Amino acid sequence: MAFADLKMGKYSRFKPYILGILILIALILEIMVHWVYRVDIVYSHFFYIPVIIGAVWYGVRAVGIALFLGAMLIIGVFHVSGSVGFAALARVAVFVVVALVIGLITDHMRRDRDRLINEVTDAALQSGISPAGIFGNIGEFRSRVLSSANVNKMKSEGNVRGLIKSLWNKDVGVQYDAVEALGELRDPGGVDPLIKALVEDQYSGIRWKAAEALSKIGEPAVVPLIGVLQHPDDDVRWKAAIALGEIGDERAVDPLIAVLKDKDRFVKSRAAYALGLIGEPAVPPLIWALGEGDDDLRRGAAIALGNIRDPRSVPILIRAIGDPDENVKVEAISALSGMGETAVGPLLEFLKYANDNDKKEVVTALGELGDSDAVEPLMQMLETADDETRGLIITALCEIGGPSVKALVKGMKRKDPRVSGDQENA
Repeated sequence: MAFADLKMGKYSRFKPYILGILILIALILEIMVHWVYRVDIVYSHFFYIPVIIGAVWYGVRAVGIALFLGAMLIIGVFHVSGSVGFAALARVAVFVVVALVIGLITDHMRRDRDRLINEVTDAALQSGISPAGIFGNIGEFRSRVLSSANVNKMKSEGNVRGLIKSLWNKDVGVQYDAVEALGELRDPGGVDPLIKALVEDQYSGIRWKAAEALSKIGEPAVVPLIGVLQHPDDDVRWKAAIALGEIGDERAVDPLIAVLKDKDRFVKSRAAYALGLIGEPAVPPLIWALGEGDDDLRRGAAIALGNIRDPRSVPILIRAIGDPDENVKVEAISALSGMGETAVGPLLEFLKYANDNDKKEVVTALGELGDSDAVEPLMQMLETADDETRGLIITALCEIGGPSVKALVKGMKRKDPRVSGDQENA
């Protein structure tokens, strides 16, 4: 996924990792005791730690953790003794009971908390408080009382309208949760408000989350996002480009190719990345752009084709090795270097009739590809190569590696002092 969770400063994002580490430690204990040392001792008290923490954090869902660890315990006991006694089964039963009891209590407490907050909000709104009263404007009061619990309730009820109103809450945390909920509901009714959040919200994190939510909604968001690609704010443009790449709709290909000419370097790179996410439908127009576009367009097309790695792009990328623009040439070589063995044959064929400058670039690309099929043609070039090309060939051979290649380079070093020790040891 291209979008990262930007809910910074909230420890809850570390919960899965902490719980995962604790479960991993429990499994290591199980493996060491029963599978490595093959002893039957009571060590499973540690299992209560992930079970209890999981129940506190995730409610009754932690029963799954208890069952998993219990199954590992039973398998280990059976591995050691060939049978499963009452003691092992009792321990597993206690794991499950502990997870179930604590989980039910946790879930009940959360429901009570959410109900209390909703009741306070509803009571305040139904009490007839005047907008000029001590609480001020009713909308402002609702804004102060509204919390993530309300957002979660609206999400569970599919209340898109309520979530849209929450996008403009004064609490940034509520805004963030509302944007995330709209994305998870995937309701087309959330597209226009999320587009507005993407282009108008003052916080980059909210804009980022809005773009992510739009990518989850998918096809209904494509046309509005294409329109956002022309927004004056470069931060908005690149976020819209990534969202379009995540959706993968073919309609976004030509608009994203146009963005490869954007005045902002980062926006151009994100457009190339998005085209790489779209993949195969973008290849033909990108091939055209690399062959016929201006310098910026050719460079962006080379980057995008390198991300997609479609064999159809190999010939045009090889031709771009001779591009008059140095940036296009570098990106074409980089793209070919990521193509693997698909590019080796065409590069070797191109090597036969390339001019001296292009040969040097091809030699570099072949070295980065690291395919042993290039060793013999490169060795043949050594006989007639000038000093500069000879050094590039030897470097390429060393990058390809292998015992036979290193032996050849070592032999060349003895015959020719121009081969450096660094090349020999490469």
